[in-house]
Amino acid sequence: MEPQKAKRTTYHATAGHDGKWWTVSLHDLPEGYGGATQGRTWREAERMAREAIALLLDVESDSFDVVMLPADPEMAAAVIKAEEAREAAETAARRAAEALAQAARVLVDHAVTVRDAGAMLNVSYQQVAKLAPRTAK
Repeated sequence: MEPQKAKRTTYHATAGHDGKWWTVSLHDLPEGYGGATQGRTWREAERMAREAIALLLDVESDSFDVVMLPADPEMAAAVIKAEEAREAAETAARRAAEALAQAARVLVDHAVTVRDAGAMLNVSYQQVAKLAPRTAK
């Protein structure tokens, strides 16, 4: 049985655009802790949020996750929607790759040539050969 990984703590932050700066408010900190930071760019603001949390809690900066969203609700909703769509596309791509590999194995197991299997699956015969290498009988 495989040992379970410890669940990482996730802290949330919101960032508002103020002139040339992103002003970041830190959330989900333990009782009695509060924090804010800033950065010139979004990436710098994220990095500064991570560093601020690590300093406040006296932990390694790579020992937790930070989810930062824009403070503006419309901007936050757009970012969340784009992230959900990206995750759905990645999941669909993984499923498509798995289905393609399974189909290639079935076709090759049924003595279909790799060229015909490639034509049936709309991929190159080389890709079929990689997905379903023939085994010596």
